[in-house]
Amino acid sequence: MISEPHPRPGAPLIAALTAVVAWGIGPLFVTAIDTSGLVVATYRMACGAPVMWLINRLLGGRITRDLMRVAAPAGVLFAADIVLGFTSFEHTSLAIATIIGALFPALVLVVSGPLFGERVRGFDVGLFLVALGGTAIVVSQGGSGDSSPLGIGLSIGSLVVWTIYFLYVKRKRLDGVPAFAFMTAVITTGAVALVPYTLIVSDDIATVRGTDFAWLFALILLPGAAGHGLMTWAHGYISANVASMLTLAGPVVTITGAWIAFDQALTGAQISGIVIVFLAIGGVLIGHRGVADAALDDEPIAGVVA
Repeated sequence: MISEPHPRPGAPLIAALTAVVAWGIGPLFVTAIDTSGLVVATYRMACGAPVMWLINRLLGGRITRDLMRVAAPAGVLFAADIVLGFTSFEHTSLAIATIIGALFPALVLVVSGPLFGERVRGFDVGLFLVALGGTAIVVSQGGSGDSSPLGIGLSIGSLVVWTIYFLYVKRKRLDGVPAFAFMTAVITTGAVALVPYTLIVSDDIATVRGTDFAWLFALILLPGAAGHGLMTWAHGYISANVASMLTLAGPVVTITGAWIAFDQALTGAQISGIVIVFLAIGGVLIGHRGVADAALDDEPIAGVVA
């Protein structure tokens, strides 16, 4: 139930930004694993589910049948987004797919008001446009590739499905579902939906071996447990449009990380774009640092009040 604002309004903002940074690092782990993205995603969810259950248990969270039922639509949406997103990379350039994905905050800006009664500030819209421009600079300088109507359609499909997922999670958090327990149920139901699909369409399910599992474990803990757990918790306290705008930092983190970890060169234009994105996101954080845009009773990440 909605009640008093979070006593430390900056904490949910920090949690959301930390989640986005974790998501941005995730593709670096995927790159280190020598198999297809779909197989990595399937292993991440299938192996991640028991890890999430263990962490949730240690945090004192509890999974109920009702919670699994509520989480099931989000799990299916999550799995569908992964399938659409990874498949789109096979039919269009990474730059085009990433730019289409970066339009996600624009969709949230349009629907957050009617769905959640959120007031969209003109200043935030301006900062979104600035951050989107910076993201376009960073991604467009990262290489080229073939594109097709199918690839663009898959990218748009991934964008729409991810937006529905994001807003569904936001709605359920405002309804009071416990954060980490809910995300555990989402990963579990998503794995149930994704594993059969991968077994049918993929012939390299057995190619994950050796050190791949170390990177897979890092993928499960950082972008998976920490990233999605923190963002799900933050959904209870910050507006959907602010949370969505922070996601524009993800591609910047990925490309910067590739420069550090894989010695992939950064152009002067990309560096300028990185600065633009972080300045814009900094403006969003400063503008909302003292405001609790949404409000739930204060709770730990697990969603169980001691």
